[in-house]
Amino acid sequence: MLNSNDQISRKLGFFYLKSAVQNQYFCWLLTVLTFVLSSNLLAFAQPSLAQETTRQSLSLNKNVIYVDSKIGDDAQSGDKSSPVKTITQALKIATPGSTIQLTAGTYSPTTGETFPLVLKDQITIQGNAKTKGNQIVIEGNGYFISPTGAGQNIAIAALKDAGGLIGVTVINEHSRGHGLWIESSSPKVINNTFTRNGNTGVSINGNSSPLIAENYFYNNLGNGLLVYGTSKPEVVDNSFVRTGFGLSIVQDAQPIVKNNFFDSNRIAIILEGNSQGKFRDNEIINSAEYGLTAIAGSHADLGTDTEPGNNVFRSNQKLDIQNASDHQILAVGTKVTGETEGDINFNAAEFTATNQPTPDLPSSPTAMEEKTTPDLPLPQTAIEEKTTPDLPSPPTVMEEKTTPDLPSPAPILSEDTNPDLPSPPPVMEVESEDQSNTTNKELVFSASPSSSLPEAEIQPQPVPFPPDTTSTNTLIATQVKYKVLVEAYDPDAQLEVRSLFPQAFATIYQGKSVLQVGAFNNLDKAKKTQRSLDDLGLDTYILE
Repeated sequence: MLNSNDQISRKLGFFYLKSAVQNQYFCWLLTVLTFVLSSNLLAFAQPSLAQETTRQSLSLNKNVIYVDSKIGDDAQSGDKSSPVKTITQALKIATPGSTIQLTAGTYSPTTGETFPLVLKDQITIQGNAKTKGNQIVIEGNGYFISPTGAGQNIAIAALKDAGGLIGVTVINEHSRGHGLWIESSSPKVINNTFTRNGNTGVSINGNSSPLIAENYFYNNLGNGLLVYGTSKPEVVDNSFVRTGFGLSIVQDAQPIVKNNFFDSNRIAIILEGNSQGKFRDNEIINSAEYGLTAIAGSHADLGTDTEPGNNVFRSNQKLDIQNASDHQILAVGTKVTGETEGDINFNAAEFTATNQPTPDLPSSPTAMEEKTTPDLPLPQTAIEEKTTPDLPSPPTVMEEKTTPDLPSPAPILSEDTNPDLPSPPPVMEVESEDQSNTTNKELVFSASPSSSLPEAEIQPQPVPFPPDTTSTNTLIATQVKYKVLVEAYDPDAQLEVRSLFPQAFATIYQGKSVLQVGAFNNLDKAKKTQRSLDDLGLDTYILE
């Protein structure tokens, strides 16, 4: 018979054994429940994830239309494996928010395009942003009636709610042609090349607030970028090279212009009307005439005490800065090495006197290193194909911090008798639109290949130079005897003038903003033009 101690020990042992078994059971049960629960959750989660992936894929396929000018067919759906042939067709079938993805090639009337191409409803045309549209060329023109600028000849129109234009090359060789016309819209225009446009690379009109970033404006005959109306674009990290006027700011426009590079333009920047421009971290070099000109009631902000401008002007042939406006130009932190004219406040500590020896100033790079392009849906870069002639691409970043001094192109058609009038780019003969006499010809605004710098010395250089036509341009230039200028300060008057003479461009005469409507080798033609302007009640001049 067990004593009391043995009985207690057995009871305790049984208790411990029972507890151990229970603990093991609970652990096992917990493991099983965890496994079952996890499996169930995974089973529920997987269909949801798959559905989401499918939904996104379907959405992507629905909102991306692929275009291939060589192997595409407009009867196809526009899928990646069944691209359409033309941008024109892609725009017809695109739903709001779509991206039209272009492969390498030329998109022109020859390949079936109908111009102008019209962007709206958050639709974006996209090529290859990395190459700034090298080998992806949109070339053509068509008539467009603008609510703010009358009839225009343009390649692409970005209207209300347009999405963007990314990674393409735009060419409109019509003598009055615009590459991209933005009308009261705010698209994102990024990493494109605008070249060989007869009037302007990009024209911003109405009340627009687009982003113009990391584009290359090269060899556009009138303006690289023109800002009209009450537009407030952000102009960042662009290069303007060998263009008549690199950037023109008129009427009541108010752009922010930051970290841009201007090289070898006739006039890099011009402000007129009541426009206001804020300029920071820009480099303006080698202009044939002026680095920056401000006239009429315009305001140019080149830097303040609280926000220095950090702009650099160098090797501009006539003046680095000309202020012929009604207002003082603040230029705190802006550096010049050439002459200036007018009321300009550099702040004594910041001003480098032009009559003292100055060290070479470092040049800001043409673009910020490792810049971040604003987030945009970029589903696929264009396929690189070598069937299109190779155009060397501009480097997106200038690694060197200094730009070597380049010889400036000699100005052409300077007016010795009228020193206040900036010489317009040389002119070329085109057929007059006067239907009563189809043999008449007028001379209109055109940049000169003869003013180009030696090819080996230009950086960057993504587009081949035009053939050397120095002798031809010199001959044409010597034929110009009479220039017709008109005072048109009111926006409505300017529209009237441009409706009659779309090629008219802004210039300066005796410190006033005027429009030059033509240059002629025949006095009778000049007087005929003058009479048509007198009928509008505008003051008109003929300069010999």
